[in-house]
Amino acid sequence: AATVLGEPLPASDDHGLVHPSADFAAQALVSSPQQYLEMYQRSIDDPAGFWSEIAETFYWKQKWSPEEVCTENLDVTKGPIKIEWFKGGKTNICHNAVDRYVEAGDGAKIAMYWEGNEPDQDGKLTYSELLDKVCQLANYLKSVGVEKGDAVVIYLPMLMELPIAMLACARIGAVHSVVFAGFSADAIAQRITDCKPKVVITCNAVKRGQKLIPLKDIVDASLVESAKNGVTVGICLTYENQLAMKKEDTQWIAGRDVWWQDVVPNFPTRCDVEWVDAEDPLFLLYTSGSTGKPKGVLHTTGGYMVYAATTFKHAFDYKPTDIYWCTADCGWITGHSYVTYGPLLNGATVLVYEGAPNYPDPGRCWDIVDKYGVTIFYTAPTLIRSLMRDGSVVCCYFFSCVLI
Repeated sequence: AATVLGEPLPASDDHGLVHPSADFAAQALVSSPQQYLEMYQRSIDDPAGFWSEIAETFYWKQKWSPEEVCTENLDVTKGPIKIEWFKGGKTNICHNAVDRYVEAGDGAKIAMYWEGNEPDQDGKLTYSELLDKVCQLANYLKSVGVEKGDAVVIYLPMLMELPIAMLACARIGAVHSVVFAGFSADAIAQRITDCKPKVVITCNAVKRGQKLIPLKDIVDASLVESAKNGVTVGICLTYENQLAMKKEDTQWIAGRDVWWQDVVPNFPTRCDVEWVDAEDPLFLLYTSGSTGKPKGVLHTTGGYMVYAATTFKHAFDYKPTDIYWCTADCGWITGHSYVTYGPLLNGATVLVYEGAPNYPDPGRCWDIVDKYGVTIFYTAPTLIRSLMRDGSVVCCYFFSCVLI
């Protein structure tokens, strides 16, 4: 028997529902199934009005055309496939995710906590500090010729420099393509050959658990392979991850390779925003390639910005005092939407974790929750099942755990 969306059902072993308490429901942004269904129905009956009201809460340099809030064609017999949102509007997702909160007086709020591979490795950035670092990298990219519409490939582990690089590209209108830092040289070469980036951003190495992964060596091999296919990259910007590998142990190609720490901190901490059309590209994210050649999926700016922010806000019932942790890697769409853009567009404090969930022991996730006071924990059933094998999953009533 199918369950109707929003239909109230008693909790039972058959469908495993857990009903929130009346107190919890009362403070929720969407406090009842009826409220949700009313919002949902309006989004179906009046999508232009529904999404326009939400979009108004963001900063737009130029407002979209009221007649073109959303247009689509999914029928190939009627012309090219297209889906467009807020056409004619001009905005910038980096400005909305960072500058907007600094300008509102929230620059001292923690934007990111970082937990390294080892329990004693950590860091943090306020919104003001994040803005400074984003602007410095954006200015560097501009100095080496990266312009609006140019592609930048990012092959980084879960350091704070990964979302910083994404935001820096978005700030100047460049199109970032994040490659999961577990993919092979061939996989990176395929993506480089396809999108032809002006710059590749990586780091020399990362430790995941006790395993050392030489990321720079993998990038070097990928650039050799892409050159065979006629695509050369002039600059490989490399972050020295000192906790994993020292400079002197890193393979280096003079004239192409540049140390991040040698150049980026020298640039100004202010960088003008490139205002882009709502339908200008924001990022390319490639399919895994497990069933054929990877396909690049292009996400544009306006619709993605509004949807990522809105789904984060309501799916996680986010409040300004929450500490939020998503275990996804930014190499996947979940990491784009729910590690970087969705949380920051809501002014949230997000946790970025570099290591493995079971290192140095299966209790690491809960140690991290305790250390930072995490109130929203977003993960996948796969991770929970892996921890269950170690007997380390316990019932937690002090924070929200979302499984998707």
